[in-house]
Amino acid sequence: MKALFNLFFAAILLLTACNKKDGPSIPSEGINPVIQSLIPTSAAANATVTIKGKRFSAIPIENIVKFSGVAAKVLSATDTLLTVQVPEDGGTGLITITVKDRTSKGPIFSYLIDDDTSDITDYITSVYTGKGVSGNVLGPITDASFNNPEGIAFDINGDLLVADRTNQRIKRISNGVVSLIAGSGTAGYVNGIGAVARFNNPYRLAVNKTGTIIYIADLTGNRIRKIDVATQNVTLFSGPSTPVAGPIGFLDGASANARFNNPIDMVVDDEGILYVVDNNNHAIRKIDLDGSTTTLAGDGTAGFSDGSWPNVKFNKPSGICIDNEGYLLVADRFNHRIRKIDRHTGKTTTIAGTGIVGSVDGEALKATFNGPFGINVDKQNNIYVADLGSHSIRLVKTTNQVITIGGIGSTGNTLGGVGTSSFNNPTDIDIDINGNIFIADMSNNRIIKMTPVSK
Repeated sequence: MKALFNLFFAAILLLTACNKKDGPSIPSEGINPVIQSLIPTSAAANATVTIKGKRFSAIPIENIVKFSGVAAKVLSATDTLLTVQVPEDGGTGLITITVKDRTSKGPIFSYLIDDDTSDITDYITSVYTGKGVSGNVLGPITDASFNNPEGIAFDINGDLLVADRTNQRIKRISNGVVSLIAGSGTAGYVNGIGAVARFNNPYRLAVNKTGTIIYIADLTGNRIRKIDVATQNVTLFSGPSTPVAGPIGFLDGASANARFNNPIDMVVDDEGILYVVDNNNHAIRKIDLDGSTTTLAGDGTAGFSDGSWPNVKFNKPSGICIDNEGYLLVADRFNHRIRKIDRHTGKTTTIAGTGIVGSVDGEALKATFNGPFGINVDKQNNIYVADLGSHSIRLVKTTNQVITIGGIGSTGNTLGGVGTSSFNNPTDIDIDINGNIFIADMSNNRIIKMTPVSK
């Protein structure tokens, strides 16, 4: 009887095991594909998106990627990286990936439609000039070299001006040739014509409306210099006249009496008024035509608050431009936000960024930045941001959506489209009359051109 019971119990165990094999499989831990990041996290149909992760198939068709349930075309694949084309009829929602019948969910993707840049499907990067290694060579853009090009700006003729920081020089790119405007190549404080002049870490530059004056943020000198374009004569505009490294301070007043603490960027309005980002004073300063300086926003201490002066606070603001409505836009670096200032009243509001460090795309006030550093706008009032900490180029669209149009979130030196191109400390940005975007890719010692590609 006991032997019969044991035989019956063994049969039950065998039947149960067979039934388990016939039922749905339960994935073992560590065998499903994993989506770790998505760049960008919002885009229009046909844009290219890069998915980083693990346990993908190196055969593109074996990776089934869906945007809110709609299958996308996988353009290329490795076991850790996919490039995918956003489907025409996709929507906002979860991204999923299936590899060999094993499915995992990814982040939310925002599907963008019906705005002024919705016909743009990609932003292709190419080297405009620079060898990728430090140097100080003038001449054709194919041969020229730079050493930490920090700032760029177009003048009224369409020439690109470069603040070549570590070379202590200001250069012009015109008709495919790089030439010297001013700077001896040695750090110091000397006024004079062309190569006679000396700068002390020129960071950014700005050109007045008529194209007759170039202003220089001479950061370590704690002063603002100006160059007469016709004569190439460099003179002091605001800040201390001596010594080489000007004394640090936070003082309004007449030209040579004003004091700054690492002025880093500036912009000129149509009346010729200069607005300066005074980085270590956490303030925005205003300089009249005679060089006299007043404070527009910020109180000299780091912090965050919107409102009107003296209650507004910044934390190492690093970039500034004027939008098409006449407002100042500021890249508030350590607050990881984009701020807007009424240049007549100083009233300040936040228009993008949560204040949390990150590189999440999406609705402007829910998106995150990582040390936004350079900033500019195009003819449609779209805002472009050199997001230094994420080594990326971000776009704040007129629809109040933030998308990543270049960079992979880490340092690199790769050309290509969205999700492929990479930078190494992009510091400044400007847009030409054709909508091409130019980037000071500082630590790669080159100027990058980004070309929007339409459908």
